[in-house]
Amino acid sequence: MRSAVCLVGILLASHCFAQEPITLRMMAGPAFGLPPKEATDPRSQARRAIFETFHRQNPGIRVVNAGGLELTGDRADSGFLMSMAGDTAPDVFYVNFRQYYNYIDQGFCRPLDDFILNDPTALERVNPTILEVVKSYDGKVYAVPWFQVAQALYYRKDIFLEAGLEPNKPPQNWDEFYRYGQKIVESGKGRSGFLFSAGIGGKGYHWSNFVWQAGGEVVRPTETGVWKAAIDTPECAKALELFRKMTAAKWKGPGGKEFGPMAGISPTFAQEIAEGKVGMWFSYTNDVVLNMSDLNPALLGVAAMPAGPAGRANEINAGMWAINANVKDPKKLEACWKFIKFFSGNEAARVNTERFVELGMGNLVNPQWLEMFGYHDLIGQVDPNYVAANKELFKTGHPEPYGRNCQQVYMVLDEALDRARLEPNTPALEILRATAKTMDEKLLGYRPIKEMQRLRATARVVFWLIVLGVVALLSYKSYQSYVSYKSFGKEPEYLPAGTDRKRMWSFLVFCLFPAMASILIWSYYPLGKGLVIAFQDYRLMKGETWVGFDNFINVFTQPIFWKSLYNSFLYVGLTIFIGFGLPILLAIALNEIPRAKVFFRTIYYLPAMTSGIIVAVMWRQFYDKADTGLFNVIAKPFVDFINWAIVNPLHLTPWPTSYDWLGDPSKALLAVVIPGIWAGAGPGSILYLAALKNIPDERYEAADLDGANWRQKIRFIMIPGLKPLILINLLGVFIGSFKAMENVFVLTGGGPMNATHTIGLEVWTNAFMFLKFGYATAAAWVMGSILVGFTMIQIKNLLAMRFSTAKL
Repeated sequence: MRSAVCLVGILLASHCFAQEPITLRMMAGPAFGLPPKEATDPRSQARRAIFETFHRQNPGIRVVNAGGLELTGDRADSGFLMSMAGDTAPDVFYVNFRQYYNYIDQGFCRPLDDFILNDPTALERVNPTILEVVKSYDGKVYAVPWFQVAQALYYRKDIFLEAGLEPNKPPQNWDEFYRYGQKIVESGKGRSGFLFSAGIGGKGYHWSNFVWQAGGEVVRPTETGVWKAAIDTPECAKALELFRKMTAAKWKGPGGKEFGPMAGISPTFAQEIAEGKVGMWFSYTNDVVLNMSDLNPALLGVAAMPAGPAGRANEINAGMWAINANVKDPKKLEACWKFIKFFSGNEAARVNTERFVELGMGNLVNPQWLEMFGYHDLIGQVDPNYVAANKELFKTGHPEPYGRNCQQVYMVLDEALDRARLEPNTPALEILRATAKTMDEKLLGYRPIKEMQRLRATARVVFWLIVLGVVALLSYKSYQSYVSYKSFGKEPEYLPAGTDRKRMWSFLVFCLFPAMASILIWSYYPLGKGLVIAFQDYRLMKGETWVGFDNFINVFTQPIFWKSLYNSFLYVGLTIFIGFGLPILLAIALNEIPRAKVFFRTIYYLPAMTSGIIVAVMWRQFYDKADTGLFNVIAKPFVDFINWAIVNPLHLTPWPTSYDWLGDPSKALLAVVIPGIWAGAGPGSILYLAALKNIPDERYEAADLDGANWRQKIRFIMIPGLKPLILINLLGVFIGSFKAMENVFVLTGGGPMNATHTIGLEVWTNAFMFLKFGYATAAAWVMGSILVGFTMIQIKNLLAMRFSTAKL
């Protein structure tokens, strides 16, 4: 009997073990991961329903979010890239066109042709233009589209009515588009006729549609397979002039009042649309759901793009699933393919359709799916304008730039757009030629062979000059030590009587070895590895290729690197000039106030309790360029008074009542520096206050007897007493400010026109947004060399100081 029970137990355990589900870790994120159960928006609910249906049909597979750092908006890709760099990547991940070639080059994507050969239905829904991109790398399929989108013109019907426009007649060409935007601006204060995103690459992302409508191209492949910039053409110049007109031109409206510009540029793109401040914008329409906005469908129109000189054109794109090339287990590979096939097939479209119908939003679903899944009664409720626009947009769709390194295209385009807006007298074609040169060298890696050979020869000469200089310096230092030794002899070694010198050194080595090993493993080994990577074309999963000095050549020949280096020194200078003395003044004030000392110390220290990211986000709201921004609200009464009392009587140009604090290249860096000074002044003052308490009272009493005033006490007693701490803090401020990217990352993203692009941001963006690890490491070594040099100078100064204890 016992043996029978044991046998049954073994069989049950074996059955449970055999039924252990295969867990697939998938790329998380607000647009493609498994949504939380509490999500209430229709798209999240529909996507969750698709996941739940897949789990019911495949009980042996469990899909979970991979987790990790999630970034939204223009930096969303970097979370996944950092997970790949940290070897915590998902089994299945999302790919779009601009990253497609880059991911394949890095060896992230496993070819899927063997699965497709056995099951070709996985591609039957794919648009021909999209399928062409999917197979364009080398004829193989590395990712399968699971949703397809085209950029459309969205507009608010209610705002159209208020502006006197027909809500069912969207603009058909550029002239109508601009005229409609003017009427929208005139119809209400604070409204924009059209809106561009101010995020990294946001303006270029929307503007590329105008390039295609003008008959231009952004990039094109060469015969060697290297992609090259194609924006330096008269057609693209027309698109740039349109952007300049939209974002800078003003006009006289009804009653002679000045209006404009027609289009805005906002870091809170989605928020302004949700608040009804925008009449028109570009967004996606889907191959299943026609209206991708979360706003009330009754208020929205979705239309084909306005035609330019070359006709209609718009971006077409796809969200694609790829399988991590590191997945080798046959069962897991099969599970990954089942997941991809389900999401890209008609079954997922059916679940999506059913969920939207259940939510009362069946009128937003493409009629072809309503017809296929039996919702014939709802077909008549679908807005025919949506249907016509959707067909037209997929027909005129142009793939976004998808070649090698094209993930950087939009960021480089932003530079051209910023110049066009801020330099109204510079010809558009001149701006585009300069941008094309930058794009070829920095972005696409296109540089003539002869020029590269010349630069490599120069780099070798510079390298050997540096080596000779280091050898000469070390030789000189060694000679100085030798002369000193000969002159003064060896210093006597004092050891207690009976001490065994050999045993003492053995004991010291034994005690210090764990610390030394830890430093070697966690500090110097990564440092050495980083030095090697600086001389390689380093790829995470395809190995590395030795490129010699090429990365350093690219660093020192890129204008953006020198700009970032200049900005970093300027950031340090502004921080020290404006903010370094502020904590000292606050400490002196705290030391002298007679009452509520604990209260003020607590208030001053509170910013140290707040995350730097939170501080930056808070200040970004303060800097809001809208009339409701805090600083604009504060400044408005003073501006109005100056305009009334001085400007208007003298018939001068009126001062603006609202100011774009972060959008002016001449002031943006100062605006970025101030939040850091504000957050650091209070906590720094507490440290100086502690140092002031260590200055003996007898010194102040002696100064009083000598008749010293308060200025002399500060100069001859306080400052000398604080000198060691000042030198130490100067070192910390220099290093912290030189590496700064936190405030820049949140407030400006490096813009406008790279006015706030620091070297820390240059390293981060190239490593974790563009996967150019060799270039990023070379730039980091340059930054580290500067910091090491400054640190050695400061340490030398500190070692020269003499410290003593005051006698009480």
